Amino acid sequence: MSSPVDTVHILGAGSIGLMLAAHLSRVVPVTLIRRPGMTTPELRFRFREGNNETIVTLPQQTTETLDAAIERVIVCTKAQDALAAVESVADYLTEGSGLLLMQNGMGSQEAIVDRFPGLSIHAASSTEGAYREPPDTVVHAGRGITRIGGLTGKAFDWTALFQTAGLDAEQVEQIEWHLGNKLRINCLINPLTVLYDCRNGELLAIPAALEQMRRLGTEADAVLAAAGFTFSEPAFDVARQVARATANNRSSMLQDASAGRALELDYMTGYLLALAERCGVSAEEHRAVYQQITKQV
Repeated sequence: MSSPVDTVHILGAGSIGLMLAAHLSRVVPVTLIRRPGMTTPELRFRFREGNNETIVTLPQQTTETLDAAIERVIVCTKAQDALAAVESVADYLTEGSGLLLMQNGMGSQEAIVDRFPGLSIHAASSTEGAYREPPDTVVHAGRGITRIGGLTGKAFDWTALFQTAGLDAEQVEQIEWHLGNKLRINCLINPLTVLYDCRNGELLAIPAALEQMRRLGTEADAVLAAAGFTFSEPAFDVARQVARATANNRSSMLQDASAGRALELDYMTGYLLALAERCGVSAEEHRAVYQQITKQV
């Protein structure tokens, strides 16, 4: 395992990135890496979990102000931005650097491993929930678990770091399986919340959405089975459980669609469609959802 951690850098100052930063900064120095042009040396925000609210102040740098090698970096950007984000700090990554990828969906992890084969790269599948409230509040909305596994390079004990910071985390051997499991649930919930413009739990009260979720689940399980992923519970059953447990959440994809931002659709439904094509399995339900969303947003 790695030597003790001197500092952790975080790429991506969205809700998940800042939630992790708030927890980790209690046990290790944390620095945010922002886009060029950011002028303030610190980011200050309110962090709320349950009835507790604290003020968090974090140092932040840009690729223009970095001046030393990066020991560990957690990549919390959107999937479509992840590779470019890592490339932006490539000059500060060494053989001793460790990356933890926190992206939704699949595909971005493969692209980063292909681009940086010599680094220690881990990926995570997390059920932690967080969102931002204007103007300056980050809410840790739901406690979950973060499963972490290695993709390439030497081992880093990310799990122990998360646990020390009070986050539930576990080391897993086959992180790809966990990414696939989360992919199929994301493909059943996130796109439908965009199509029906609703919170996660509201999908369960819309008969047409629930029936569409059932069809998408059957198809997703068939595609993933053809790719070698098998699960003990059908995707539809798990998606209903997740939607119920996160009933008041607005999915990340719905938040992006409402704000006019680019969607992670290509790394969720798009990835599943590419996998279906490679495996020779029909995925017409997911294709219809993909086409409808790309026309709608």
